[in-house]
Amino acid sequence: MSDKSDNQISSTYSDAVFEHLRSDIVGGVYAPNTKLAMKALSERFAVGSSPIREALHRLAGEGLVDFVGQRGFRVPPLSLADLNDLTDLRLLLEAAAVKQALTHGDDVWEAGLVAAFHQLALFLKKQDTSYNTPAYERIHRQFHVAMYSGVVAPRLQALHSHLYDQAHRYRQAFTHDEVPPAKVLAEHKKLLTVFLSRDVDAATAQMCKHLELTRTAAKQHLKKL
Repeated sequence: MSDKSDNQISSTYSDAVFEHLRSDIVGGVYAPNTKLAMKALSERFAVGSSPIREALHRLAGEGLVDFVGQRGFRVPPLSLADLNDLTDLRLLLEAAAVKQALTHGDDVWEAGLVAAFHQLALFLKKQDTSYNTPAYERIHRQFHVAMYSGVVAPRLQALHSHLYDQAHRYRQAFTHDEVPPAKVLAEHKKLLTVFLSRDVDAATAQMCKHLELTRTAAKQHLKKL
């Protein structure tokens, strides 16, 4: 087999490991501070160390894995300092993204946003109290992605996605304190309404309030640890 073919296979394995690990870390399968041992991961995914190492370095680039010299790879801890740093950066980023979205969003973008909210509403209206599931997170994420899909600069959109996933780790930490589905729906309807109004200042303010909800809830949880 040629070197080119070997590299393509290794890259395919690395992509698969990357996606699985990314989903597990964001979804809380691996707890904060968990060591990501190369041998254990190689056995789990039945691949060599090279694809594992490549995937871990990619995740480190997204802030979802810590790499500390000889100590290897670990899932980042949750801390108040990191939460504040993450939220403050998200507030700055969202302000720029909202302006681009409402300036460049066309009818197709608007229809996509409405459709994403409709899916979220259908899901939440069927729930009683327990709704924080992978299915909910997928639909919830789709709504937030739809706000900027196709109308925000690619690098800004990618950074928004990375920070959203890092924030999700904090939301996962306090799922036992779930907000009633009706309240969650009402909160997201406010976002939809203000985005459709095309009022940049109002939409930015509402989005900032939305992000602060996560900060407040996560702070309360972290203080209990």
